[in-house]
Amino acid sequence: MNSKATYLLILLFATSFWGTAQEVDKCGHDLLLEQSLERDPATADRMAAIETFTQEWLANDNNLQARPREIITIPVVVHVLWNEFSEDISNLQIFSQIDILNEDFRMRNENVGDIPDDFKDLAADVGFEFCLATITPEGDITDGITRTQTEWPCIGDFNTTTEGGVPRLFYSILGGKDPWDSRRYLNIWVAPTCNAFLGFGFNPGQSGNLNEDGVVIDTDYFGNVCNDGRNHHLGRTTTHEIGHYFNLKHIWGTKGCDEEDDFVEDTPRQDNFHNGCPTHPSVTCGSPDMFMNFMDYTDDACISMFTIGQKNRMLAAINGPRSGLLNSNRCVFINRPRPDLGITVFPNPVTDCIHIEFNANFDNDVTVLLYDAAGQLLYEAINNASNIRSIPADGLATGVYFLHLTNGSTKVTERIMVR
Repeated sequence: MNSKATYLLILLFATSFWGTAQEVDKCGHDLLLEQSLERDPATADRMAAIETFTQEWLANDNNLQARPREIITIPVVVHVLWNEFSEDISNLQIFSQIDILNEDFRMRNENVGDIPDDFKDLAADVGFEFCLATITPEGDITDGITRTQTEWPCIGDFNTTTEGGVPRLFYSILGGKDPWDSRRYLNIWVAPTCNAFLGFGFNPGQSGNLNEDGVVIDTDYFGNVCNDGRNHHLGRTTTHEIGHYFNLKHIWGTKGCDEEDDFVEDTPRQDNFHNGCPTHPSVTCGSPDMFMNFMDYTDDACISMFTIGQKNRMLAAINGPRSGLLNSNRCVFINRPRPDLGITVFPNPVTDCIHIEFNANFDNDVTVLLYDAAGQLLYEAINNASNIRSIPADGLATGVYFLHLTNGSTKVTERIMVR
């Protein structure tokens, strides 16, 4: 079977799969791929050509020789679209998501130690780092964030379209937000999807329109947020969708052990996606499933790895269809005043969640401790200095508490009230 025919088969299985996956709304990739094929019949040809390039690039040993690689920096612009004020997320939430991406794609995530022994040797540092763009397409200084109030309450759900079926999300004139040059920036639209899905990432070539290429994440699942019953609260939806953006498929490929899988040799075949936090080993196709892979649907707390094969596939993407990002130079260092030493805790008084913004410029990890008024330690965690995790407070009694942060040489304490 030729490559185009094989890829068409993959697309057909992927789109038909959505019928069983609707109840699992983590990722809208399969449904929106079907819409892309319907809107633009040339989609299949573009994606088949990219798959041919990918396989040829991977087959060239010179591309995969073990040698030190430079870290590849991906410039990101985050477009926040909001209808209600609560949807206009904070800069802190955006910063936390960038930090999570840098942890996950550099294999520095806190739960990397949870990878089963069967798969430890397959886990990969992808070598991608993400930064909020500091230069606009016009050459002006920016913080890499745009904010747009829209009249459309569910503009991120892809059902909010014009009569001709054009998604409003990607067009300022239609109530959304135009992307920055999608060849040179990774555009992420953060917008309410009204529970249509948690996120979506365009595969390379999926859209023939540069205005509609990037990643879409539901407002409630972008960044590190307190767990209020949601299982995808640690920013891994964005990690998953950026995997799609760099040409990864769902780890199960197409439904069924005997069908085409995800085009990655070191991810074992599995029959379907996983929900929740399975217990290893979970076997569906004669071998343990890699349910802890970022490209499964497992809960955020229980996914922890990309494989070497997935890394190589993403390297093929950034050396091919995503190569405009390599020379973008949109993240040059801008000399800005350093913030004063200290922490900002909000809200204070606290009701259900303690959010922490750490203003000290430390390279070392930070130990976070929460004490009650009697001096009893209630919470302890070690965080990346630029990504202090939010602390659930809904189980704390009303009263005074003390939040203590230290990196070994500097200590900061904040008094907070829980009510």
